[in-house]
Amino acid sequence: MTEILRIVYVTDWISDDKNHYPDPFGEVLEGLSADVSIQSNLPEFFEDIDLLVLHPIQMSGDIFDTISRSKSENPAIKTVVISSAHGSDLFLQAIDVGVDKYLLKPLLPSAVQKVAERLMHQSLEAKHAQKAYKQINLMFGAISKTSLLIRMEENGLIIEVNDLLCRLLGYQSEAMIGSHWMRFVERRFWVFLRSLVRDRLRSGDIYRGVIELVSIKGELITVDSTIYAVRDQRGEIEEIVCIAQDVSEVNRAILASMEQLIDAEPSLTVLFDHRYEAILVNQKYLESNGFTNNQDFFSSCSVYSWMAETTYGLEQIVLGGCTRKEVIESIFHQVHSGEIQGRIVTIDLNQNTQYYTVHISSMPNPMIRDEEYHILYFIDVTPLERLKESKINDAKLMSVGRLAAAITHEINTPITYIKGNLELLQMECEDKIPETLSLFEPIQEGIARIESIVSSMYEFAGTGKEEMTLCSVNMTLIYALRIVMNRSKHIVPIRINGELFDRNSKYDKSGCMTMGISTRLEQVWIIILNNALDEYEKGTIPYENRHIDVRLTCNEEWITVTISDNAGGIPEPILEGIFDFAISGDKKKSMGIGLNVAKAIIDKHGGNVKVTNANQGAVFEITLKTYEEKHDVV
Repeated sequence: MTEILRIVYVTDWISDDKNHYPDPFGEVLEGLSADVSIQSNLPEFFEDIDLLVLHPIQMSGDIFDTISRSKSENPAIKTVVISSAHGSDLFLQAIDVGVDKYLLKPLLPSAVQKVAERLMHQSLEAKHAQKAYKQINLMFGAISKTSLLIRMEENGLIIEVNDLLCRLLGYQSEAMIGSHWMRFVERRFWVFLRSLVRDRLRSGDIYRGVIELVSIKGELITVDSTIYAVRDQRGEIEEIVCIAQDVSEVNRAILASMEQLIDAEPSLTVLFDHRYEAILVNQKYLESNGFTNNQDFFSSCSVYSWMAETTYGLEQIVLGGCTRKEVIESIFHQVHSGEIQGRIVTIDLNQNTQYYTVHISSMPNPMIRDEEYHILYFIDVTPLERLKESKINDAKLMSVGRLAAAITHEINTPITYIKGNLELLQMECEDKIPETLSLFEPIQEGIARIESIVSSMYEFAGTGKEEMTLCSVNMTLIYALRIVMNRSKHIVPIRINGELFDRNSKYDKSGCMTMGISTRLEQVWIIILNNALDEYEKGTIPYENRHIDVRLTCNEEWITVTISDNAGGIPEPILEGIFDFAISGDKKKSMGIGLNVAKAIIDKHGGNVKVTNANQGAVFEITLKTYEEKHDVV
């Protein structure tokens, strides 16, 4: 429908002859495509007038009053004054009252026609703009009743917010208007919105996506937002509008279903969104590892070193100081691209190592098209790795045992020759060179020490099937102490039942009898003693202040062996799980056998082992059943 404009032409140049106008401008105006009214009196109402043309014979104050009143009643009205009155005062007065065009005669009718056409065009545009403005206001009014609304300047300062948003966030509108809108957006969206959204808006796109707003109480509110730019006539962004729907309940329902999906997983499972922002960790993993909530776990990630197994060994996945988002993004991309094909290894501050195989899966976000949720499954294979290490260590120990058996056999033969020849030589010297007899004592002592060592190695190596036989716990301790003596004598003095141990000490070979495998029990004592020696070598305690005390007690029911040191004790975080994995220290300085092996041996013997920290050191207490001889009942 074509818009018809109304033009009122007020002139004193009207004659009684309707077919002739002494005023030539009337004919020009009547030829325009408009509703033209020609009259001699000034109008009283101006609401429906689009163009007011005044052509008085003589200028008067009434003319300027009329123009001023027309602008007051109808700001969109256009006014033209045609006058032959020259003078700067009249011109300035016309400007003061808001005349749009002041035309001085003599004047061609065509000039008036051009001015009228231009002002009509401007009036028509103003009408269209006013109508669009009314429609926009009606649209915003409708949106405000059902949606959250933010209008802001191009720089992000808020111009308008609706009541629905104010009630949701808990702010008064006055507190929000004039503030930057990012103040009410969750911090992790800031960089994303400032860059990506702004680039999209400048290129003419409309952004649609989920963001989180922050209420006055600090609560996060998930909204599905549509953000677009309103442009001026030059195409520049005049303002930005954000229309959003509160989808917090829907989002909570989706995340709850996903939480149920991952909570059943026993290993570490991490849910994150398409921006690699971590959302959830499975509850089972949190509970089994002592974390109260997701944030506790994420905070601990920075203390881990994240490594990947490669053909060249362990290589760091991310550099130190990376955020959890960067860690997750790096692992996801490297696993997805096939760069990581082996296991992922984490090492904490206590040098505890965990092994994982990693799998990924993705699922579409039901709320936002083209967005996905991702899940990283870290399957814990640490127990398998420990078992493999234990089997390797057992195989090494068996090899050492076989080697020790072969060595002792080879040593026994020449020792027998030496002993025999020495006895013959001593008998000859008794008769011929009696003064040399004193020289034989250190030689015999040396041979005795060699025999003692060989005997201990033979007992430790023990060939054949391992069967439970009657054995002396006392002697298993003696054999074990003799084996570690070469290492311990330069590190720490060892006392057994209060007496300093040396190779010449004599002990009851039938004391504290139990049914067991003597070589396995000796292995337990060697493991515990070597761990203590490892700790002393790492420490700075003076030799004279060091001590290892071994105490053996037995009664009719139980045999108790207590081995204590003052090497600093076991760190509290690993004390409870000390028997879960091998912690034998530097494998170059020890047999590489962990305490889990020692516990397995004691368990096999029906005994018990426990460890505590006391007197600035570790205390291992082992109990075994005392052998009770059973008499035949007739």
